[in-house]
Amino acid sequence: MSQPGPVGRRQRVLRVAELIPADLAEVNRRAARLPARIGAATAAVPSGTLLTLECYRRRWDLRPRRRVLARLARLLAEIEADTSQLLIVAAAIVADRKVLVARRSHPARLAGRWEFPGGKAERGETVRSAIVREIAEELGCRIEVEGELARHRLDDRSTLVLVRARLAADSPAPSALEHSELRWLRPAEFAELDWVDSNRQFLPDVTAQLSVSATVPPQGARAYEPRVRRTPNDRVGMDRC
Repeated sequence: MSQPGPVGRRQRVLRVAELIPADLAEVNRRAARLPARIGAATAAVPSGTLLTLECYRRRWDLRPRRRVLARLARLLAEIEADTSQLLIVAAAIVADRKVLVARRSHPARLAGRWEFPGGKAERGETVRSAIVREIAEELGCRIEVEGELARHRLDDRSTLVLVRARLAADSPAPSALEHSELRWLRPAEFAELDWVDSNRQFLPDVTAQLSVSATVPPQGARAYEPRVRRTPNDRVGMDRC
């Protein structure tokens, strides 16, 4: 990373900061190419990397402050564009040695295929907070996350993470708010479905989990026509799932 010398009496400092959904090492490598007199400080956090850029200004530097801050903001945006990762989360909701699966209703090329429900993490979200929110939005129920089952890189810039979860004790039954159908399945039934390719690779992990553990009986899945449905544009990133 770029590291200007210590701030002296004849220097002033302007700073901008942003939480970037990217790996710390990648951000550090990109920050090392910053121009002279631009410093960078990074810190790993559960949802990515906190990046702070600093400009050390001489007392006689008469450039407007807003112009310097705008330049720092542009540099920060460039680093984010070069390093940010798309995090997609999905849940294997387990009950009585069965797992809840959902059939896609859109986009057209994925409609009718099956997946573990989930979606794209938003800025600042951890895997746990993102999947809890997504399940509430898609299924109208509350879950308790028990741990991560597996993760797979979809490409250089996106990762799909599958967690094991169970319905919260006071949760309503899952409903197909954004899918065309929900089912509780045993591993022997997995082969009967046409899976979304990126979710198919998780089947051995889920099968292994279901073969050795059980939780509370399922509350049942019911499907109905949703009153409000997301458009394909609202599910950016999930098209890869």
